[in-house]
Amino acid sequence: MGLHLLGFVLPILVLLPNLIFIVFPPRRVPGSLASTPLIFTLLERAGQIACLTLPIVYGRMIAAQSLGVSAILMALCLLIYYGCWVRYYRSGRAFAALFKPLLGVPVPMAVFPALYFLLLGVWLQSWLFIVPACLFAVGHLVNSWSVYGQVRR
Repeated sequence: MGLHLLGFVLPILVLLPNLIFIVFPPRRVPGSLASTPLIFTLLERAGQIACLTLPIVYGRMIAAQSLGVSAILMALCLLIYYGCWVRYYRSGRAFAALFKPLLGVPVPMAVFPALYFLLLGVWLQSWLFIVPACLFAVGHLVNSWSVYGQVRR
């Protein structure tokens, strides 16, 4: 346990496009979207909080890890995620572009950050990271899939 710069960098890398999103919100947002059951939003938020804070608290543990396949796959997930953000901005910030499949992967802007955090847990060989990443993945994927189903109609 202990703070290290890398512990701050890993969550910020995922958050960065979302911070830009706040300044440049989507266009053509549907007037009303049906929400999913509250449990999925709670799972998503709880997982998000843990996935964003645990790396900070365990920064030294992360910094001590040697690079391996999981870290490389994390970087690949991040690059694909950034590519999806580029696609969103090139679409003119169309709301539906946030959920558009990529090469057969449904809701990639939910899939790849979830995989990123799951791979972080695998890289660290830590259930402490894997469990919250799974909670985040379930909530984020269900909520995103619900919206995708509504905007593709």
